[in-house]
Amino acid sequence: MAADDPPDPYPSHRFAVDIGTGERLGFSAVRGLSVRVEVAPDSESGTGDGDADDSPWWDFGDWFDQYRESLPSTERRRTQSPNLQLRRGVGGDTTLWDWLQNWVAGTIEPRTVHVLLLDGAGRPVRGWRCLSATPVEWTGPELVADRSGVAMEELELAHDGLEAVSDLSAWLEKE
Repeated sequence: MAADDPPDPYPSHRFAVDIGTGERLGFSAVRGLSVRVEVAPDSESGTGDGDADDSPWWDFGDWFDQYRESLPSTERRRTQSPNLQLRRGVGGDTTLWDWLQNWVAGTIEPRTVHVLLLDGAGRPVRGWRCLSATPVEWTGPELVADRSGVAMEELELAHDGLEAVSDLSAWLEKE
């Protein structure tokens, strides 16, 4: 590691989000950066028709089936990701609410959302993009008279998949 390389790992409290507008927005929390690989059952993978009479004499039962399904293959796997949840303090900016309302009205298309992990100087060091993101739920602040705190809003986004962003040069130019 060179002397000018930043420390690794990076802290989780420095990040920014672009909801497809080209502008970095601040959030207090981002949840849902996850990818799960789906395992296809035998009927989908073409490794058998499930008929017990087709079992060879050396059949090891369920144990072997589970082992075989865990083996890597050259076939592309389907993935699934949970919805992305963006949480921030309520202020005068109505960007999240407006996006939801425009989506409901059918006046805008899905967007690519970028989540950027930042180093100590605020430069992006890692990034992820959610493809074809659409708002599915907006949750407003919980207003309680006997408690002090920041009013928070949350926008939940469905999307068509999560990808790592390897080229962060475009984000470095926006600084």
